[in-house]
Amino acid sequence: MNSKVTVFQFYSILILTRLLTTLTYIPEYTEDITASDKMILTLFCIIFGTLIYIPVYILNKKYGGENQKTFGTFNKIKAVIFSIVFFYFSVSTVSRLDLFAGTVVFPETDAKFLLLLVVIFCCYSAYLGIEPIARSAVIFIAPILLSLSFIFFALWKKTDLLNLTPPFYNGVLPVVKASLNSTGRTVEYAVIAALFPFVTGNHKKGFLVWRISQSVITAIVFFFEGTILGAFSDAQLFPVYAIASMARFSFFRGLGAIITGLWIICAFLKTSLLIFLQAKLISEAFGVNKITVIAVTGVLLALVCMLISGSVERFNIIDTSSVKFVLILISVPILAIVELIMRRRRKCAKQ
Repeated sequence: MNSKVTVFQFYSILILTRLLTTLTYIPEYTEDITASDKMILTLFCIIFGTLIYIPVYILNKKYGGENQKTFGTFNKIKAVIFSIVFFYFSVSTVSRLDLFAGTVVFPETDAKFLLLLVVIFCCYSAYLGIEPIARSAVIFIAPILLSLSFIFFALWKKTDLLNLTPPFYNGVLPVVKASLNSTGRTVEYAVIAALFPFVTGNHKKGFLVWRISQSVITAIVFFFEGTILGAFSDAQLFPVYAIASMARFSFFRGLGAIITGLWIICAFLKTSLLIFLQAKLISEAFGVNKITVIAVTGVLLALVCMLISGSVERFNIIDTSSVKFVLILISVPILAIVELIMRRRRKCAKQ
């Protein structure tokens, strides 16, 4: 892949893809902490995320200009591991959208047709490449953030600060655990590791702006969720949609439809990006045609999501925090550290 995207385009994509995770989160991984602690959680996420980013940044700043195919076997292993990561999160993203459509939007209708449409359009978008995805993110980011701000403005009068509790109400450990789970659900760290050499601009500044802005957005979401729903938020399958449905502004009644639209756009961008990355990694590492990889990925994605479709139990089996913890918090930094060591040894051997 010789295509390049700017730092602004790249992190615009990541803001929207991570926003999807925030808006569609299910309270399972934060069930042991209060609304106040959910806001504090975002600070811990910055720390854990930065620790993942550091070895990736050092690797690419020191050796980013070198031939990325130097270590043939290692690159194939890395391509397979990252492809598994991206496929797993693709399944999670599409299945979560299917779960939302089947339980909230169309509870009496089979959502499999919507699922198939999403996969087909995402595969086509992945085929077009990273530039159209990046341009789409730049176009959508302002309207999406403005729409979200409008919903929060409409909800302001419904907030009640009495629903908040003192910080670390149940102790520090549950907050740290929830922060690790939240970080593990951030596939964007793997995306950064895979696309770092193909992004032009100030990476460090772009990462800091993305990570801080994402934490601020998440904290605001948790604030409104906590001050409006209180402890009742843990009983909601999709609490953000629940509070959006309560929003009222002038003649607008129930803004859940806006949230639904935001989810669909972000899910489309995220799934397209993840399918594109799988095709890029596998085609470059093994010399397989990109179209073939996209087609196979699309078929497998549709089949797996159809098996999960319509069942909260099956979704919970697939979408587990422990698996995501291993895929993101362990595999991403370890792969970067191993490659960094290998490149340093080769450099020393040449000297």
